[in-house]
Amino acid sequence: MASGYSGGSWLSLPEVGVADLDGAALPDPSDDAGAVRTLTYAGARDDLADPRPDALDMLGIPGRLYRSVWFDRIHIFPRERDLGSVVSEQVIDVEVWNAFLDRAKVLDDIVVTGPAGISVTDHLGVPAEFPASDSQIFEVTVSAEGDPQIDNLVTFEFLGIATEGTGLAIVGFRLIPFPFPPNMATAVDEDFGYLTDVLRSRSGMEQRVQLRAVPIGAIGYSVFLEDRRDAQMAAAILFGNQPRAYGVGRWQFQTPTTAAVSVDDTEVYLDPTSIPFVEGGLVMLWTDPYTWEVLTIDSVEADHLVVTSGFRFAWAAGTAALPMVVGRLSTSEALAWEDLAKISQSLRWTVDGYTP
Repeated sequence: MASGYSGGSWLSLPEVGVADLDGAALPDPSDDAGAVRTLTYAGARDDLADPRPDALDMLGIPGRLYRSVWFDRIHIFPRERDLGSVVSEQVIDVEVWNAFLDRAKVLDDIVVTGPAGISVTDHLGVPAEFPASDSQIFEVTVSAEGDPQIDNLVTFEFLGIATEGTGLAIVGFRLIPFPFPPNMATAVDEDFGYLTDVLRSRSGMEQRVQLRAVPIGAIGYSVFLEDRRDAQMAAAILFGNQPRAYGVGRWQFQTPTTAAVSVDDTEVYLDPTSIPFVEGGLVMLWTDPYTWEVLTIDSVEADHLVVTSGFRFAWAAGTAALPMVVGRLSTSEALAWEDLAKISQSLRWTVDGYTP
């Protein structure tokens, strides 16, 4: 049989009334008896170690604040553009950003310095007010006609702001294309060669030293033009621009495009297999000697080319596409006139930086 003992109630209150607290002495708040913590831990807070890692203790010098770098100034994007070889008209989109957050600025003028052939489409009409933090896109057009050398500065001048840093520098050179295909009754001749130096010892042993990083090449082919317009055009191109660089098509490598090209497109779909398209080189879309466009290749992909700027014209699928190189004629080239409407000639172009 279980046994136990009787305990007290689970709630045991002292038999003291509120009246019994009358006149009781309560401890002063500043007394240790009123402290929340015991005296054992008094002062422990001051003895804690510094929790910051050593990596935060770095030495350096004050730098420019983020606001000082990006705001309260005028930004131009891009600041420079290397067009390389310019054969067709090209358009550059330039963004002008007023990065002043609390005030508007006035675009007073757009100044183009350097050789002729550069123009700016001013859609606002200077002088024009730029609200705070506003940006606008301007079109800078580089014409295919003009001085051989392109070295221009387009400056956007704002009232009260220094012009250093508010300009776009454009460099490159213009080519005169020779858009007449060769007479395929004869072969297109291409050759290239490196330059070496031969060091010969007394024993007869030789050492050859390469003096040219890339080969120099030559392209030769004959033309036969039996249309009066073509003959007059070819004669004007050759004799009017003989000292200048030419755009020479590698006609034996032409291939059709596999998709249509729209205005402002930057991709040309074709089969680049076994065709010497190279990054930084030129691609020409050609229909006839008066309908063509040439742009610089940005990259060569498995089934298409990416060009550095958008096309100015639309091209149908099946348009001939071919690589183009920079060539120069000799000083003794001459055309043979068969009659007043027909000419024939064998032309030979020297090509620098040739890619076989």
